[in-house]
Amino acid sequence: MSPVEFDFLIDGLPRRVTVEQGAGGATFRIGAEVLEAKVRRVSEHELAFNLSGRLFRVYLARDGGRVLVSVDGREFLVTEPPSATARTLEGEGRTAEGSLRVRSPMPGRVIKLAVAPGDRVRKNQTLVIVEAMKMENEIESPVEGVVKDVRVAVGEFVDAERPLVEVEPSESSEPGGAHDD
Repeated sequence: MSPVEFDFLIDGLPRRVTVEQGAGGATFRIGAEVLEAKVRRVSEHELAFNLSGRLFRVYLARDGGRVLVSVDGREFLVTEPPSATARTLEGEGRTAEGSLRVRSPMPGRVIKLAVAPGDRVRKNQTLVIVEAMKMENEIESPVEGVVKDVRVAVGEFVDAERPLVEVEPSESSEPGGAHDD
């Protein structure tokens, strides 16, 4: 059987996984790493992997287009990468009114809102803190301006590319709307 390739976001990081099935099991290629395993479905939500004589139980929980994968006490969130249209936004996108939508770069849970509608913000000022993989990620304003809208709440789970905050840029901070990273 010929190899099958999948593109995923695993905990917000893009990965390409190639799977090739053989008579004795499956070969998985993730970047330069190659794993050969015997795979057995235990139930609808559980797989058993035998890697070089070591048995791993893999538990799967689906939530729409997301899959939470638990392996040996570690959890991973697997999603399909955003569409090509969403990727071209590079994190921010303009609304019809010209304000910027600041998006989450990774899936996670909103643990703090640092701004409210009407607040003035500086470039690189923290707007929202999103927790992913037990790490706090500060999402910053790409421009100086005024917060037009906050689109999330504390405790809410967000996907990668989800709009978090809308910022109306001040005229002095709009050199063509570019965002340097």
